[in-house]
Amino acid sequence: MHRIRTIMAVAKKELIQFIRYPTWIIGLTIWPLIFPLMYILTGIAMAGPGGAGTEAFSKVSGTNDFNSFIVIGVMIWMWVNSVMWSFGTSLRDEQTRGTLESNWLCPINRFDMLIGGAIVSIVLGFFIVAVSIIEYKFIYGIKFTGNIFQWIIIFLTLIPGVYGFGTVFASLVLWAKETGAAVQLVRGIIMIFCGISFPIMLMPEWMQGIAKILPFTFGISAARKVMIENLGILGAGKDILACLFIGFIYLIIARVCFMAVEKKVRDSGSLERF
Repeated sequence: MHRIRTIMAVAKKELIQFIRYPTWIIGLTIWPLIFPLMYILTGIAMAGPGGAGTEAFSKVSGTNDFNSFIVIGVMIWMWVNSVMWSFGTSLRDEQTRGTLESNWLCPINRFDMLIGGAIVSIVLGFFIVAVSIIEYKFIYGIKFTGNIFQWIIIFLTLIPGVYGFGTVFASLVLWAKETGAAVQLVRGIIMIFCGISFPIMLMPEWMQGIAKILPFTFGISAARKVMIENLGILGAGKDILACLFIGFIYLIIARVCFMAVEKKVRDSGSLERF
């Protein structure tokens, strides 16, 4: 019960901050519309006159609807990106506000501070997904397949990887005391290796190897099979299991990283340093 109270207190604090400064809603409604355009317009240009290149795309991706293929990848990338900025940098934000050291001295499990932040990030993440699906359906004319329950299963599958990755990121940011460059590096890796705008089979083998140790690669693939290829949960079963397996490995690594950083800052007394 003590840990639950800690988690809920942190979650309440994070939620109040989001509600108090609601301008983030503007960005979360505009970015899903704008961001896919650079990939979609590039795809149209590279398809050539009359869309001749669409056939080649269809052979490697399994679909000739590259608009749908792209928006699924972009939607998941935006979710991961929001986690990097909110959950992943939460401890660093507390540090810059001057509140982390006092909170760290409380007789609580410090990992619960991250769990509390994760609850709000989950709500924010599903808000992004819901807004994206609505906008893509009615503005881009994307024809989604499956049903809402299958979609929820897909995004629940991604949670272990997203928050395992986010916890590792939060730990490293607390240690390195740098957010901007770290976020750009991490989301750049996801954009390149996870196939948000192209099939990973087009990459060299060594890059495919890196892609296959990232849970988002399989999460994006599973989402496409369920949401635009109409293969259902069973059709995406292998990708779902791979995403869960790798995601839980990241959760274990994340716990180890957090314990190591917690010990380092305790021994060095570096929480107040910038």
